[in-house]
Amino acid sequence: MASPIAHSFAGFWTFLVFAKQLQIRVAAQWRQYLLRLGVLVVLANLPDFDFPISLALLGNTSLHHGFSHSLAAAVLVALAVSCVWRIVPGFWRSAMIYFTAYGSHLLIDLCTGPTLGWTNTSFGIPLLWPWPKKFSSPLILIPGVRGKDFAALFSLNNVWSCTYEVLTCGAITAVALVLWRGRLKSRFVRTPAVPAAFSNSSK
Repeated sequence: MASPIAHSFAGFWTFLVFAKQLQIRVAAQWRQYLLRLGVLVVLANLPDFDFPISLALLGNTSLHHGFSHSLAAAVLVALAVSCVWRIVPGFWRSAMIYFTAYGSHLLIDLCTGPTLGWTNTSFGIPLLWPWPKKFSSPLILIPGVRGKDFAALFSLNNVWSCTYEVLTCGAITAVALVLWRGRLKSRFVRTPAVPAAFSNSSK
């Protein structure tokens, strides 16, 4: 599985999509939207809550990558959260944003495996639960963390995997923010200024 690092970045990317829809100037207004960002980051990590639950109840990870890693769970969670709190005006728009945040977890896990590249080594998830078949991508983009117990989570292999996620997702985020800033600047530059003569004559 990918670590919370990659999934948290995905939650932030979902927030950027949300901010773009509402034409939010993130740099200037970020404090007003911290709660929304937090909710999207939690939703992007939510499917992996079955991991600590499985360890606590059974002492192993047998419950991991179960129902919570399915499209059915993504739909149910998106609808339920949208009933409780609408992140944007409109039930279905809010549900779609919540689904995107939750679904980003599934997409990342599809491309997570022990060996990078076109290796067909993905761990697989039951995307169409209750159908037991596990789906995976042949292209592995994230090495993922491994461990059958809490102690194993702190192995050198997992430290490398987390470092890889920080560097890779950080680079993607930096590029996205640069492009975002460039588009905002170009939009303001293209906005025609009101001539002074016209402005005075209209008073």
